[in-house]
Amino acid sequence: MLFTRKFLEALGCKNLYKLRGSTGSGRKHQNLLPASSRAKPEPNSFKILKASQAGIHRLSVQDIQELKQLYGITDLEKEGSRNLGNTGITMYIDNNQYFIKK
Repeated sequence: MLFTRKFLEALGCKNLYKLRGSTGSGRKHQNLLPASSRAKPEPNSFKILKASQAGIHRLSVQDIQELKQLYGITDLEKEGSRNLGNTGITMYIDNNQYFIKK
């Protein structure tokens, strides 16, 4: 480090702090974007309901699986309804069909 500093001073670099940045090349995982900041895929019916003021949508089997995995829902059949995070949307069962409402 001392040799590098002296070398850069000899070249005329005044601000050595600008040259210290790195992306962490020694890290095990080279992901520059943390997992909490990554976009999570949401079903289309969920996106539509999220953008609207109020409404009810019936979910397909694929949408149900995606939402259960996304929000970690395991006990919906026992509970009856669950709030999906802080979105203001509730997922519930009625006549063996899954719905989301806002």
